[in-house]
Amino acid sequence: MRKGLYISTAAHGVLILWVLFGGVFKWDRDDELVQVSDVSFISEDEFAALSAPAGEANAPEESPAPAPRPEPEPAPEPEPQPVPEPEPEPEPEPEPEPVEEPAPVTEVAPPEAAPRVAPEAAPEPETPVEEAPEPVEAVTTEPTPEEAPTPEEVTPAAPPEATTEIVTEAEEPADEPSAAPATSQRPKSRPNRPRPQVAQPETPAETPPAADANAVANAVANEVAGGTQDTPAQDIPLGPPLTRGEKDGLRVAVSQCWNLGSSSTDALTTTVVVLVSMSRDGKPEGIKLDSWDGPNQAAANTAFQAARRAIIRCGARGFDLPTEKYGQWREIEMTFNPDKMRIK
Repeated sequence: MRKGLYISTAAHGVLILWVLFGGVFKWDRDDELVQVSDVSFISEDEFAALSAPAGEANAPEESPAPAPRPEPEPAPEPEPQPVPEPEPEPEPEPEPEPVEEPAPVTEVAPPEAAPRVAPEAAPEPETPVEEAPEPVEAVTTEPTPEEAPTPEEVTPAAPPEATTEIVTEAEEPADEPSAAPATSQRPKSRPNRPRPQVAQPETPAETPPAADANAVANAVANEVAGGTQDTPAQDIPLGPPLTRGEKDGLRVAVSQCWNLGSSSTDALTTTVVVLVSMSRDGKPEGIKLDSWDGPNQAAANTAFQAARRAIIRCGARGFDLPTEKYGQWREIEMTFNPDKMRIK
């Protein structure tokens, strides 16, 4: 242990001595020599004369300005690429020629009795008797009410043998005999479009007079009405009369919906009797006022409306009444009395 201590102490002592006295053994250091120069006083002019040349002599020679470098030649611009020619636009396809729709077949009215005027005048015949058959031939195609004209028959009538004058019946000689009819009826309306012909009987059935048809219809209606009135009466089960409990149940059901509310004093003292027609499912079908007892008609109407609302509201789902006694409660008389309500 002490050997290490000795070594450490000796090392530290040597280090301290070298720090303190190490500079003494440095012989290569030169002492700084002090230079002494003489100083004399000179004037400003002398100083300027001495300093000016010295300044110019001591001034560094100005280096010649570098010669300007030749600017590099600009690079030649690239030749513009040829613009591609625009492709020619495709020519628009020619529009399809419109298909001419077939002209609708116009219905031509049958020719009139007299022929139309032709551009060229036909020579007048020697006798007017021969002129009569020609206008008659132009009016031979007249549609009958039973058969519709066919498309072949409906053609514009412009006979080439027409005359320049419109011959009327008054101009024809009356004393000359003619095989043509005296008059020709002009159609009242345009003929209907051709329809498929339906075979019709040769002799149409004779229609009975209107009076007979009405009489038959009335008779049939009366028979049907009588049958419908008799049939329900036969199907309605009469059954025994309603018991007191069934009547009280109906009265209580209607009383739950009966409310005069804020009615007038006259309506609160008015008694109304209402007739109610019932269906088989117990729902009211008809309600009407039979009689009333009160101060005035207005009060009676108010009381009746309150009773009507009560019957409709409580009977919307049907009253609980026996079906086998439908004949007994088919029509019910209800008395709405503010003091006490009664049902008959």
